[in-house]
Amino acid sequence: MVQTTGEQEDYNFGYDDTKGNYRINTKDHIAYRYEILQFLGKGSFGVAIKCFDHKNKEEVALKIIKNKKKYYYQAGVELKILQFLKENDPEDTMNIIHMKDYVIFRKHLCISFELMSINLYEFMKLNDFEGL
Repeated sequence: MVQTTGEQEDYNFGYDDTKGNYRINTKDHIAYRYEILQFLGKGSFGVAIKCFDHKNKEEVALKIIKNKKKYYYQAGVELKILQFLKENDPEDTMNIIHMKDYVIFRKHLCISFELMSINLYEFMKLNDFEGL
């Protein structure tokens, strides 16, 4: 949704940039739970940030999906897969990254994950792009 306030356009009441990404502000909170600590990266579906989860008292990676219909739909498919994996690997024996929780916040699907030391692309680059 685009509103016009004077000469400036606001996307999602000023919470999004022109591409539908959530505007990241360090120390801001998402859903009264996740405190933004650091920007981790940007991808085609949205942004990843390091947060402190005040409910579970731990640091997590939070993936914030773009506020665009086609990304929201695809993220819903990803969410179903992640929920299936979570339910079918409760003992963490399959060595798959685990989703912790998800929330809809300011029209963005936000998915929390365990915080890893490196992202998949950087890992693959270090491994000369050979499969796992």
